[in-house]
Amino acid sequence: MSNRRASNRRASLKQPYLDCDRRLSIITPNLNGDGASASTSTDSTKSPASASDVDADGCISRWRHTFDYLMYMIVGVDLLIVLALASIITFSVDRLGSEEWLSYITASQPAVGILGAFYSFALVFRTNTCYSRWWEGRVLWGSMIVCTIRIAQQAHLWIKEPALVRRVSCLAVMYAYCCKAQLNGAGVEDDTQEGTKLLQKGVVSQEELDMISRQSGWQSFYCIDEMRATISSGLEADSMQDQWKNNAAQTAMEETMGKLDAGIGGCLRVKSTSLPVAYDIILNTAGCIFFVVGCLAWAPAAKYYNPILVLIVYIIVKMITRVGTYMEDPFGDDESDLPLGKFCEEIHKQITAIDERAKFKLATRTDDIERGPADL
Repeated sequence: MSNRRASNRRASLKQPYLDCDRRLSIITPNLNGDGASASTSTDSTKSPASASDVDADGCISRWRHTFDYLMYMIVGVDLLIVLALASIITFSVDRLGSEEWLSYITASQPAVGILGAFYSFALVFRTNTCYSRWWEGRVLWGSMIVCTIRIAQQAHLWIKEPALVRRVSCLAVMYAYCCKAQLNGAGVEDDTQEGTKLLQKGVVSQEELDMISRQSGWQSFYCIDEMRATISSGLEADSMQDQWKNNAAQTAMEETMGKLDAGIGGCLRVKSTSLPVAYDIILNTAGCIFFVVGCLAWAPAAKYYNPILVLIVYIIVKMITRVGTYMEDPFGDDESDLPLGKFCEEIHKQITAIDERAKFKLATRTDDIERGPADL
């Protein structure tokens, strides 16, 4: 139940950006050249102030989203516990401490500063380690995007059978969405994934989607195996092409698919291996010691401002720790995670553009052949 509430809360945090994008789409020009752009320009001429109104609404939505996200990271029962404990310690030092004890506590401030420096170093080291995992996931997905689009380009270049080229393109799109589903801990056929949408768009058939869902292994590897089989069939069917060209094509495409193998393998390695549990235990223990000792050392000078001071320091440490925790697994649905859905949509968009360019070139070439040299 708590996981469901957390996912619902994350979805509500993302809604302001969705609303903002929906508003901004009103004034965004349509690059496809359809009638939407004309209607947009007409609307903008009718109401010149609408663009500024939308920008203002977008800024308000972003600020509201930022505030909601900060509240999501900061607010918790632990803040009340820290404030209560700091208040008790400060009251005890102020009311029950003798002058001798107060002098000892005040003299411990340099030692507390050294302890805080060590704790800050450990905290920054953890955050950098988590960021390196996030960055590695980003680099791996960048390579997967390039190689997925490249395999579609290579299929159009080397394979002459249009049906086989179309199948390679569809399998490349399915590979991206299967990787996304696998890293989200689901299957591409699940309701939370895009299998049904791909079925409706004609990227995959119902029979093949059922076959992918029955796979005991990685669904992304099914797509790679099918791409290999399709490419092999396409190169063997082209008897008009020289053997050395077929060998060069197969070598180049096999290299690309090897990078696809390595990409999803690297992403799964990042997702499956987390930080050592002992490191977090030691860091949390050191944090508790630092806040208790720091609260004692700051109490004689800060007086009843001390609980607020301790709470502010705790909030800063909590935000840094939670950002590192979110980046530790970059393939989830948190605010700081990688936008895998956008990556897949861009892959689908680019492969569709490749197919459309190939059809246009084929139509132009056929036109030139029918007209003949005398008509050119």
